[in-house]
Amino acid sequence: MSSTWDLTVNLKDVVIDFGLLSMFLVIATILRRYVKFFQRFLIPNNIVAGFLALILGPQLLGITSITSDRLGVYVYHLLALTFIAIGLREEKTDWGKGPISTGLAFVSNYLIQGIIGLTIALILIYTVMPDLFAGMGLLLPLGFGMGPGVAYTMGHSWESFGFAGGGNVGLTFAAIGYLIAYFSGIWLIQLGIKRRETKLIDGMEGISRDMRIGVVKEKEPEVAGRLTLSTEAIEPYAFQLGLIGFLYLITYGVVAFLANLMESAGLHDFVSTLWSFHFVLGSLIAIGVRKLFDISGRSYLIDPGLMTRSAGVFVDYLVVGAIAAISLVIVGQYWLPLALMSVVGGIGSYFLCRWLQYRAFDNNHFERFIGIFGEMTGTINSGLVLVRVTDPEFKTPVAEDLVYGSGVALVFGFPLLVVLNVPMNFFGNSLFGYWVTLGILVGYLFLLWGFWRLIGFLRFKKPEE
Repeated sequence: MSSTWDLTVNLKDVVIDFGLLSMFLVIATILRRYVKFFQRFLIPNNIVAGFLALILGPQLLGITSITSDRLGVYVYHLLALTFIAIGLREEKTDWGKGPISTGLAFVSNYLIQGIIGLTIALILIYTVMPDLFAGMGLLLPLGFGMGPGVAYTMGHSWESFGFAGGGNVGLTFAAIGYLIAYFSGIWLIQLGIKRRETKLIDGMEGISRDMRIGVVKEKEPEVAGRLTLSTEAIEPYAFQLGLIGFLYLITYGVVAFLANLMESAGLHDFVSTLWSFHFVLGSLIAIGVRKLFDISGRSYLIDPGLMTRSAGVFVDYLVVGAIAAISLVIVGQYWLPLALMSVVGGIGSYFLCRWLQYRAFDNNHFERFIGIFGEMTGTINSGLVLVRVTDPEFKTPVAEDLVYGSGVALVFGFPLLVVLNVPMNFFGNSLFGYWVTLGILVGYLFLLWGFWRLIGFLRFKKPEE
């Protein structure tokens, strides 16, 4: 079984850890309210809280004793809970060019980042770092494009193949990606305003004060969700959380059953990979259960708003834990490949998003560019924040396309998760296996673009040409 399930943890430590992560979120909210720097770059509270936890943790000031091992376990489980909550939300039935092209743009970014990361890793291995674990390059798209939870889960599973600190490397890529998303994103928006690329705002003054300080004061607060059950019987939100927890229990049972089957069949090397895919199975189970609720006419029991809020809570704690769990020793050990892959990967994503903004979309080109760039270096939250800067009232469909495009990306991106494990599971972690993987990534990219072009949603020239 994965060590993320077997780690022995004292209940007292878990409660105190939860209290500390909560405290950092509260302090970060206060800092966002009063510190101009965070307001200027719209740095989310969870990122500020994560770096606070890292600075005050045992690696630096030593004021708190929360350990990276425990934080890694929290990140692993929060990832699955997030995917289950998202899977239980209402299904979109009207799929058009916007969500499909957005999702395919996401997968294109995953592939480009994977090609860049793996190429740099191989170059370093053949030159100055012969002992580098080549799979490190494959963590770039996981940390940048898919977020800290996926990056940690996959990197941690590769530690059994000799990747020292793989989980922490994944978290580090994710943290660097967040910084690129917000600092570069705001600068790119300012540049877009000067070049008159933005259609809905003429300057940064279009950002409301509420958005800058992170506290709703000037407008009516939005409603989080609906009470779908009688409060005399049960707290409705308790039922929503209970459903998420119940499906996670089912997910554990399914993964454990499959793992036992694989071990009985002598496929021991694949078991760790299976456990790292637990969030995918959780998502599929949640989608299936949601479909059963829809078919049986019981979908009114699930409130999409409360499920969205649940996923948001899981993500906030996940991000805080992910950043706080970064090992500075590991960062020092891998600083050269981390720096090279992050810089080149960020630049590569920028140019790909720029290339696609006119060729894959018919409208709102800059808004789509900045949203996809923000999500492909950070998370969907960073993408939505940057879109809201350029489209304060969400008058365009860009934000919605980002959300539903993530579902498209999950379908077309799942083969990529399998491909990333090819060197370890099929080639004994040999360099030849990584060359094969690099070839598969390039081939899949052209296959994807061919399909995209075939359905008429992608051009290879700008419309005016």
